[in-house]
Amino acid sequence: MQFNRLIVLAGAFVAAGCAAAASTTNVRPPLAATLTTGAKTGAPVPLRFDPTAKVIISSAANLPPASFLPSQADRGHQVYENTCGTCHQPGQLVGQGFVEAWNDRRVYDFYALVRSTMPLDNPGGMKEQEYLDVVAYLLQANHHTPPSRDSLKADTASLRSTKISVRFP
Repeated sequence: MQFNRLIVLAGAFVAAGCAAAASTTNVRPPLAATLTTGAKTGAPVPLRFDPTAKVIISSAANLPPASFLPSQADRGHQVYENTCGTCHQPGQLVGQGFVEAWNDRRVYDFYALVRSTMPLDNPGGMKEQEYLDVVAYLLQANHHTPPSRDSLKADTASLRSTKISVRFP
């Protein structure tokens, strides 16, 4: 009987420790998009938003910078203007805020977030190449390490093994 009490007490102690550790995870809310009266789509409309959604912050400082082709970034700029720009204000994803939030993080983390949550009215509704092109554009717009002769590809291993290397001028 004494032994069973010790097991129950130890189990409660472990559960409390796990709960305390889980509550201190380094998380941040995902990118936000809001429609304003100046948005290309017109007047503000209510959007579905999950206030409990979190993104785990991971550092990838030891990985090589991602590479992309300038032509890929150019295509991404067009997609961004026609799709993303209807909700995201100019400069919302370009500049100091983006650099602070995403520098030295895996490209895959950003790609996965964008692909699973954008566009707001049809998450995951764009073509795979369009998502990669938009990521390439945002890297270029945020002064990523100069592009190379290789493009971003829909290869999870490749995206997980490179980092975002951006800077604010």
